Amino acid sequence: MTGTNNSTDAELNPNELIDRFLYDPSLLYRWLEDVGIKYTVDLLSALCKPNDSIWVQVNKSKIDFDSLLDIFEDMDIIAEKHPFYDDFIQVKIGVNEFDAEEKLLPMMKVDKESTTSIALGKDVNSTNVTEVNDFSAGDTVRIIDFVGNIIAVGKAEIHSYEVRDKTVRVAAKNIKSLGITPQLTELMVYRRGYFSILTPVQALSVKSAYFKPEDNILVMTRDKGEVASYIAELTDNKYPITFIVSDKLQLKAARRQIERTKSKAVRIIKRTIAQFINEIPEVKYSSVFLEPQNSRTAVMPTFSSNLGVSKLLKMVTKQKEIITDLYRYLYDSATITYFTHSVDVSENEEVFNHIMSRAYYQDHQFSSEIKKLQKNKIFSHRELKEDISGDYSYEHKSSTIFLDPVKTNNTGGYIASFKFGKPEKNKK
Repeated sequence: MTGTNNSTDAELNPNELIDRFLYDPSLLYRWLEDVGIKYTVDLLSALCKPNDSIWVQVNKSKIDFDSLLDIFEDMDIIAEKHPFYDDFIQVKIGVNEFDAEEKLLPMMKVDKESTTSIALGKDVNSTNVTEVNDFSAGDTVRIIDFVGNIIAVGKAEIHSYEVRDKTVRVAAKNIKSLGITPQLTELMVYRRGYFSILTPVQALSVKSAYFKPEDNILVMTRDKGEVASYIAELTDNKYPITFIVSDKLQLKAARRQIERTKSKAVRIIKRTIAQFINEIPEVKYSSVFLEPQNSRTAVMPTFSSNLGVSKLLKMVTKQKEIITDLYRYLYDSATITYFTHSVDVSENEEVFNHIMSRAYYQDHQFSSEIKKLQKNKIFSHRELKEDISGDYSYEHKSSTIFLDPVKTNNTGGYIASFKFGKPEKNKK
């Protein structure tokens, strides 16, 4: 992480910060030590807000780019061509303002885990309510997040005293949410596979890679198949793609995505990534996209309140183990794109240091498309303390990208590119 202390930091008390944001103290103290209070406050404040936009990847084999843009505009969806990519549309997320009268309505506070969906229009379930004022069924209420920010106005479906009843039911109908976002996945053009929705990190990870006619591609990611189907789109379904899914829910979602987009080059295998890596390889791969389980601390507007340093470091250990053993599945000179939706140094730059310390891995430069953005300072690596980057400062600059959610007003994360190669004598 990057960040510097300034005069305003002294005005902020770490204990007050912990009380305000209600995250695990071990995690917040770690961030305070890494980047200072100022950046930590900026980050946590940003994570309470809706994203600025949705990245829509157009399946140009199925629909003309301008035709899809016209469809959005005809539906009064605020959309525009992506500034960098000719196969992406940015759909803008609007923001509602709440007036003084709405801010005085009876209060219904909700937990962290439900904040994202409620801020974007979902109704409030009773099990997500943590605190209330007195109100009756039918009353208009203000819905606030764990920090106290108003994220919606709703119509109460139950009396306030009924919140204590743990029966799952709708506590309030959402009638005005903070974020104004079109329900893109409900559109017929989505169901027909004309477009997919990717995070910026997912999009850049695919864009960062080179594809060769002889490639055999392995995708081990946490998504519903969007990365695999996008690769299939870019390669005209001519290169074999294996997608590893971890559980039944991901399997069901992946099958739906692959069927919707008609990504016939993708085959799905149900294993956890760790299980797959520990098996005897049946085939080898020349290109890998790897997103292991990670903290998702760069996902706006919120991340899990149950995350502490101990849990985080256990994930990091597993991430390193997967990367260490991955070589068994690789052809010589195979390229690997590693990415996370995390802001934490331990899952990003320190994992990259671990990669570079392996004798059989080397740094690998991004595609010319990404290099151009790096040169123009659109996306770049994250400036690190010298003791973190160690002997690999050049490799961090050339082969990693950090997307800061504070700067992008969108989901952030980290991308690193490396390759499998012959051992180098100067590596330990």
